[in-house]
Amino acid sequence: MADERNERNLNLDPITDEAGAHPVGTGIGAASGGMAGAAAGAFGGPVGAAVGLVAGAVVGGLAGKATAEGINPTVEHAYWRERYGNEDYVQTGYTYDDYGPAYEYGWSSRGAYPGEFESAEPTLATAWAERRGTSSLTWDQARPATRAAWDRVDRQYAGGYVGDTADVGVGVDGAMDNDDVVDVLNDLLETCRDGEYGFREVAEHTKTATLKTTFLQRSNECLKAGSELQSLVVRYGGEVAEGGTTSGALHRGWVSVRGALGGLSDLAMLNECERGEDAALARYRKALKEEGLPSDVRALIERQLQGVQRNHDQIKLLRDQEKARA
Repeated sequence: MADERNERNLNLDPITDEAGAHPVGTGIGAASGGMAGAAAGAFGGPVGAAVGLVAGAVVGGLAGKATAEGINPTVEHAYWRERYGNEDYVQTGYTYDDYGPAYEYGWSSRGAYPGEFESAEPTLATAWAERRGTSSLTWDQARPATRAAWDRVDRQYAGGYVGDTADVGVGVDGAMDNDDVVDVLNDLLETCRDGEYGFREVAEHTKTATLKTTFLQRSNECLKAGSELQSLVVRYGGEVAEGGTTSGALHRGWVSVRGALGGLSDLAMLNECERGEDAALARYRKALKEEGLPSDVRALIERQLQGVQRNHDQIKLLRDQEKARA
């Protein structure tokens, strides 16, 4: 009887029969691996799908176990419950009952996907409806929290920095150095200033009241985004950059010269604004490709990228409407 109790206490791995199996790593890995194996096996018909499901579950379970062996769900929930209210992506009216399942989804899924979050996201997005539990968040709302918990696993359990996100960047095993984080933030800050100055400039030159209002709104949004980036630069111990980019300065200079000569039409200004927003989109997307970004920095960049995309789409729509009238 004592031997039986000891064997149960070893928490034997259901795949390898070794002690120390972890339900987060093995269970989630097996489930996700099984889905992937079934998808591959489906090309061989029902039998192939069944074989793929079994093989995928074994491989996925082993991969999950390797990464998530040390994850303690109780510790993770306590960590995020204490901090979630300070995260930029948390929306008013939602509680930890909504965000908790999103965090759990991130840390429990990490071991099942050996690649980057972006590669796993299509599968995660599809499965969120079944995994959300008590959460009322859509996938778009849950995604930043899931990503934050995913990134914490990389730092905390997969050889990265162990500690609070505010201190990330000490150059340990893949975590981005603070100086590099500041460089990324300052690069985007300069981009925001380009937008702020550029939109303000065209607002001063247009004679169309509705366009003037739109341009000023966009300028103020860029100013607000820049302020958010400045706060993070200071938080990570950096110095706030001054001025905008060279291309942005050329963009603003072109607007000023043409405007002074009275040769700038609304269509020309909208074309110039769209060019500026194309450049901003490229810089934000480049920033998100950086490896080792702290979760709070990545969440802010992702949120601001959505705003840049909305600005771009609106300017493009206004440009197309103006072109149709011309």
